[in-house]
Amino acid sequence: MINKFKLTLEGVPYEIERKGELILVNGQEFPWGLSGTAINVGGNPHQVEVRGDAATVDGIAYKIETYGLEEPKPTRARKAAAAAADEAGAITAVMPGLIIKVNKEVGDPVQAGDVVIVLEAMKMQNELHAKKSGVIKEITVKKGDTVEMRQVLAIIE
Repeated sequence: MINKFKLTLEGVPYEIERKGELILVNGQEFPWGLSGTAINVGGNPHQVEVRGDAATVDGIAYKIETYGLEEPKPTRARKAAAAAADEAGAITAVMPGLIIKVNKEVGDPVQAGDVVIVLEAMKMQNELHAKKSGVIKEITVKKGDTVEMRQVLAIIE
């Protein structure tokens, strides 16, 4: 998960860094957390929606530019590792998010296409399907866990 990036909001640059329960904005610390669809910063809840180069904060639209949030281009080794994980029957997170449902348990049989885990990311529910038929060998998450992009969530044999 990306913990540090730069943001330009209406021409004003900000350096943002997440450190556990704190968020640093240009070096100044604020406690933060998520509450439903709101982000609480310094004890104040805000509704935030980001789409492309625009952000809406509490109903007010802003033009933004970000630096440091880009996914690094996959190297050959990362591509090979991802292909090996797929072939081995691994179910991985498609993006950072929150596990909201685990439909199967270790030892359960699955068919290719069965929904094994539901991941919530960016206010959307993403069903993660078995890529092959088999038996659940391992599940590495539970409901309520926060996961990172490409994290292995389950393995099917």
